[in-house]
Amino acid sequence: MIGVAGGIAATLGALKPSPEVLAQMSTAMAMGGTMGLTIAKRIEISDLPQLVAAFHSLVGLAAVLTCVAEYMIEYPHLDVHPSANVLKTVAYLGTYIGGVTFSGSLVAYGKLQGLLNSAPLLLPGRHYLNGGLLAASIGGMIPFMLDSSYTTGMACLLGVSGLSSIMVGPHSGLKEYCLTSLLSRWIGPGAGKG
Repeated sequence: MIGVAGGIAATLGALKPSPEVLAQMSTAMAMGGTMGLTIAKRIEISDLPQLVAAFHSLVGLAAVLTCVAEYMIEYPHLDVHPSANVLKTVAYLGTYIGGVTFSGSLVAYGKLQGLLNSAPLLLPGRHYLNGGLLAASIGGMIPFMLDSSYTTGMACLLGVSGLSSIMVGPHSGLKEYCLTSLLSRWIGPGAGKG
């Protein structure tokens, strides 16, 4: 709680929001806190892993949306921005990792809740499938970095979010949830830029 309070205080200190924006931020935090508290009071302690997985999927979704929004905000200035390549790299990788986190956490929730079979989906050629998806995700970064078109940039970000989301399915046993959790820790720097 101290860390969260410190993070909120640091964010407010850095942003110096206007009273209108502060009111919007306070309303959003109050709504989120109320929903979280309501859900938490209804959950049995034995269902806590599922709750964490479900909420963790929102972290991934937030990372995807934050990175796409950051690209949209910064796009008009990218041609003169001194660190445009860094911004674009963070946006692309954050979108990729956020997509993996989102879908991996949803799969973990489904398996922990008993909605999905807990055994991994063993598709024939799954390693080639994942390799192809990974290659396409990495390959999508080339036009994203080289082409200055807004349409190309948005298409690459939306494409990588979709590709990263479907990569989780073919091999998702619960141990992959741990990998997804680890990957999402890298989202912080990308999500913090928004």
